[in-house]
Amino acid sequence: MGLSYKASFLSPAILIILVSFILNFSLIFTESMAHGLNGILIYLGSGNIKVFAEYEPEVDGEKFFIKESSSLAFSESSTAPLFLKAVDFDTYFTSEKKKILNLNQIGEDGLNPIIMSERALSELSLNVGDRFTALIYEAERDRTRPVLFTVSSSFNTGYSEFDSSLAFVPFSILDSPVFTEIIINDKANEDGVLAEILDSGYSAASYKRIYASLYNNIELSLNTLYLVFLLLALLAAFFSSNISFNYIERDKKDIALLYLAGLSLKDIKTIYVKITMAVVIFSLAFGLALAVAFSFFSPSLLSLLSSSGFRALDAYLLSFDIIMPLSRLILINAFLLLCSYLSLTVSLRSIRRSSIKDLLST
Repeated sequence: MGLSYKASFLSPAILIILVSFILNFSLIFTESMAHGLNGILIYLGSGNIKVFAEYEPEVDGEKFFIKESSSLAFSESSTAPLFLKAVDFDTYFTSEKKKILNLNQIGEDGLNPIIMSERALSELSLNVGDRFTALIYEAERDRTRPVLFTVSSSFNTGYSEFDSSLAFVPFSILDSPVFTEIIINDKANEDGVLAEILDSGYSAASYKRIYASLYNNIELSLNTLYLVFLLLALLAAFFSSNISFNYIERDKKDIALLYLAGLSLKDIKTIYVKITMAVVIFSLAFGLALAVAFSFFSPSLLSLLSSSGFRALDAYLLSFDIIMPLSRLILINAFLLLCSYLSLTVSLRSIRRSSIKDLLST
């Protein structure tokens, strides 16, 4: 086979490679972002379960006591709302939380240290070490009081919609009711732990209910993506059947010779099923490899676009770890392969013995 023949053999696979790349990259990217968002909601939001009191019994996981309050921060140039979480700096910031916050150092220097997001510092034109005043609302006393803070550290989760107003202060600063955040162990049953807490007389809620709007949006996005997967899989199946017809059209003389040599119609169809499926498998594997390789660069690319002033990305998580949903990747590629095979075998049924005989006259 010459170069042109080999090119004609592989060129129809480009469309399947493109579909495979889009499918696999979308799956990896969306699953990774959803996993990252869930991590933020759990580790920085409310834990898997939030108990609206000081919960003393032992739990199957980690337990943190916190206080919360809203405030309004004032700097020399602007103002900004802040949601304050009063925590124990020594125990609250676990290694997982530091990783999500991109927090390398927890400063406790200065009067009333506060850890703020880089986005909030930018809005207030403040830097680490600067001081500012915030009016803290005390719901129990229905009043506000001014407090002078010192910016001790900054963080950036990569999700500005969440962390732009979030700030951490020492536990003793707020005079508010104590809540309990529980981060359950990986093997623990979240619903079971929640039911046990509720049965013991405490008021509690899962993070899925506390952040119901955001959590439901994540679920809706994933479900919509799976529907798109089905449509693209059917599109790839059409491309597969089209490949076989391209090959048959190209190889008319060779097919006529095979027929004259004594091969049956079934044998000839089997040959082209094998040829086409080999190209489909190669295309799917190549598209998957491209998707995996490109996915590891996507968070950096998003961060670069955001830092260059592309504000539309502020509503998305820009810093997250890429995970490989192996079971779903295998499932979607197996579904693609199955659709291609079924489409191919059905389409080849239209080739009758008479159409093979017609090739003899070409």
